[in-house]
Amino acid sequence: MALIELTGVGRHYRLAGIDVPALEGVDLTIEAGEFVAIMGQSGSGKSTLMNVLGCLDVPTAGHLLIDGRDAGALQPDELAALRRERFGFIFQRYHLLPHMDARANAALPAVYAGVDIKDRRERAEALLERLGLGSRMHHKPNELSGGQQQRVSIARALMNGGQIILADEPTGALDSQSGAELLALLAELHRRGHTIILVTHDAAVAAHARRIIELRDGRIVHDSGAPADHQSAAPGATERGLAGGGWWQRLRAQWREALQSALQALLGNRLRSALSMLGISIGIAAVVSIMALTGAARGSIERDVGAFMQGRILVYRGNPALPPGAVPRPFRPSEVAAVSALPGVRGVTFEREAQMTARHANRDSMVNVLGAEPQTLAMRKLKVVEGRALTDADLGTRAQVALIDDKARNSLFRAGEAVIGRTLMVAPQMQVAGAGAAVPEGVALPVTIVGVVAADGMTDFGSWLGRVFVPHTTFSQKLDLRTDADTFNVLLDNSVPPDEVLKQLTYRLRALHGEEDFGTWSADEEFRKFQQITGALSLLFAGVGAISLFVGGVGVMNIMLVSVSERTREIGIRMAVGARQADVRLQFLVEAVLLCCLGGLAGVMLSWVGSQVLNRVQTSLHVEVSWAALGVAFGVASLVGLIFGTLPARRAAALSPVDALARE
Repeated sequence: MALIELTGVGRHYRLAGIDVPALEGVDLTIEAGEFVAIMGQSGSGKSTLMNVLGCLDVPTAGHLLIDGRDAGALQPDELAALRRERFGFIFQRYHLLPHMDARANAALPAVYAGVDIKDRRERAEALLERLGLGSRMHHKPNELSGGQQQRVSIARALMNGGQIILADEPTGALDSQSGAELLALLAELHRRGHTIILVTHDAAVAAHARRIIELRDGRIVHDSGAPADHQSAAPGATERGLAGGGWWQRLRAQWREALQSALQALLGNRLRSALSMLGISIGIAAVVSIMALTGAARGSIERDVGAFMQGRILVYRGNPALPPGAVPRPFRPSEVAAVSALPGVRGVTFEREAQMTARHANRDSMVNVLGAEPQTLAMRKLKVVEGRALTDADLGTRAQVALIDDKARNSLFRAGEAVIGRTLMVAPQMQVAGAGAAVPEGVALPVTIVGVVAADGMTDFGSWLGRVFVPHTTFSQKLDLRTDADTFNVLLDNSVPPDEVLKQLTYRLRALHGEEDFGTWSADEEFRKFQQITGALSLLFAGVGAISLFVGGVGVMNIMLVSVSERTREIGIRMAVGARQADVRLQFLVEAVLLCCLGGLAGVMLSWVGSQVLNRVQTSLHVEVSWAALGVAFGVASLVGLIFGTLPARRAAALSPVDALARE
């Protein structure tokens, strides 16, 4: 069986809607171990024929058989395996990868065969030593002469065995001495059993072959035929390449090469890579910073609001659903005691409150006077900023002491005037009797100011009037003698779900009053609604930051598309030596993900530095970039690279090897 057999092979191209034949009805048989020269002038179709013979291109008509296998029926990855295992290419322009040294260029086909890194390096070094490049194997292509670069390409062609060597105008870019040395090397390879197919337009170069085929207008016009003394090389007569590794070795080699290639590409275009990473880092920094800031603000607000709202139910007199004319009853002490005995109730507090007149010296003002307990300040998110708080002793002795807030202080005292120890006269609100003068409802009560309160945190649930807090026993005994209450707070101990406590409370009070002439306000339920609102706002702000990340991702995709266009020839070289579509796709995907991850790292660092600076210049809001945010940032950056790198990677993998190699 012939090594290569072409039957009626044609190759047509479509250019601007016009059918252009490059090969037409080519019939050709090449035996193993032949040295064949394909001659022809420019445009004769010899390069197209070489591309078809080397499985870089597929015929549009006829059949190409390699050892009896129809190459035209093979999938792209199967053709890649055939090139990797059977062919070696020597190009006129060498086609070496500029960022790799001679050893790495020579070893490239073994990478895609899954050969262990140590074995392929030893094989490449041995080949370069044999070709006289032992002292130049760590030099890049731009540090080698033309003849030396061509020897590196020969080493690459032999890396996996190179049973069939295809040389396309191999002496075209060499001086006469280097060209003669190359032809001598090809003759030596022929003697070792390699099948040599040499494409040239130079009759002197073709004369070194033992068989000459001449093409004109895509057809064979002359074939000298195989020499009479030719004996087909036995299978395995040529030098053997290294055995390919298993799936695990191939996978490791694939990923290692993809990572190395990605790093080299990024380092080779430092400025462009830095600008691309800048877009991603700004997006990541925006998302992480917004998440950290909104998280800190949300936490602070929820702590403030939660301390005021959580763990209590407000019960108040009145219900809008009552029929017209119905008068809601106040809550008697026995009814409040019945509520306090419910499961899940920690206690009941009264906040008796009324608008009254407060006077100091010649100043008076309307204020809200509240009957308070020691825990009232904490419930209302207030703290003592001057003096002291109310104590249980004050409640027990019905002490005539008071706390005031800043509004009451400003309306009753001059700026900077000391208030602790001063006396206020507090009287029930004045009423106007007909058209006459205003008269008081009760007797004024002197109280001594023992403290000043202010909002504890970012929230203050006060009123537009100043507030005066007196012990609730003093309030009920000396300012408002009623025993019934219009409102009270039910404090929860969390042993029973708040909704269940509210249900039992409503049921008991309805039974005691005979109707539902009261209303309730569950702080826990309202707090959950508040949390939902703040959570939605956090997501909204994060979405705004994500827009900049999306813009950065589009920038990465644009850069990767440019990179594919610039590195088309590199893609063609990799495919020619056996890279599969998956190898090329992985290479560009890894590069995009690596670019985004590095940008994400810079963005996280930028966010962290910003949070530290913000925490140093202010203390009201503690901003923290958590490990979770870091993990999310890297995950998002990787996802951005994966999404926006997919299109360039697919475009690179879809390139035809012959088209890619033709681009400069």
